[in-house]
Amino acid sequence: MPTHRRLPLALALLTLGLAPAATALLFTLAQFGQTPPETLPVPVAVFLGLLFATPLMFMLRRLTRSERTLALGVGGAAAVASALALAPFGFPATLGLVTAGVTGAGALGLLALPGVRSEMYGAINVFIVCTVLANFTLDSFLPLGGFFLVNVGTLFFGITFTQRDRVHRFGRTVVYRMIAAAAFANVLAALTVGTPWRYVAVSFIAIIVAEAANTEVYHSLLHRRWFTRVASSNAVAAPIDTIIFTTLAFAGEAWATTMWMTQVIVTDVIVKYTASLVAAVTIMSRPEWLPRVPGESGAPAPAPAAGDPLP
Repeated sequence: MPTHRRLPLALALLTLGLAPAATALLFTLAQFGQTPPETLPVPVAVFLGLLFATPLMFMLRRLTRSERTLALGVGGAAAVASALALAPFGFPATLGLVTAGVTGAGALGLLALPGVRSEMYGAINVFIVCTVLANFTLDSFLPLGGFFLVNVGTLFFGITFTQRDRVHRFGRTVVYRMIAAAAFANVLAALTVGTPWRYVAVSFIAIIVAEAANTEVYHSLLHRRWFTRVASSNAVAAPIDTIIFTTLAFAGEAWATTMWMTQVIVTDVIVKYTASLVAAVTIMSRPEWLPRVPGESGAPAPAPAAGDPLP
């Protein structure tokens, strides 16, 4: 096997094989919430599987057909083994297998899309799923020594920033449709998972305001390099999103003192912005992942495949 395909094959195996472990980790993080769940809801396991479907798709599309079959077969067997290994520790094997199954099926579904649609819907998928998972864990806080309190939901929201930046290449309309789809997905998740409506409503407000600000800043800087656009737009969106959500979601709670909210806001802004920059640097290391839109600094966007109009 050529060296340039060994890494994506190994990463594909790890992504699928460790999906059940990710399910167990998410449940463990949710235990830091104000009302810890007794078990991870099945819809959350499904959303987590969809999250891993996009990176798995990117790995699979760099492999030959036989290598994809190998990755899915061995990865699936590894997923079963890891799910069974976690069962004695109180993590239902069925939940881990649901996550792994959705990961594999979702990756194949994205891979089957023609032209640039696989990239576009892959990024949209990650954005939407991360907003849902963030809302599920928004009342979970990890103490990180002294002053800092890390909101588990922020770890997911940090990913949404750069995914949205990737979708910018397809224009404002697609970005705003994605935001609307994320709002609908969160309402659906609230009905099935039991996310407090206050979180959903406040999250919706924060997403609309912060994402609109980010989108407009990004498109006003199309003449600048992609990393500059990402860093500048996220520098505006991260504080707006965090301040709006934290103040509206937790104000009035007995434990939400002024000092506590300050700790959360400062930590969240740092984590979100750092996560977005790390993701941006990762994307820049892969030229084929780098978004390009007409009129921006750099080469023009590749034309969509024939018969593949964008929405």
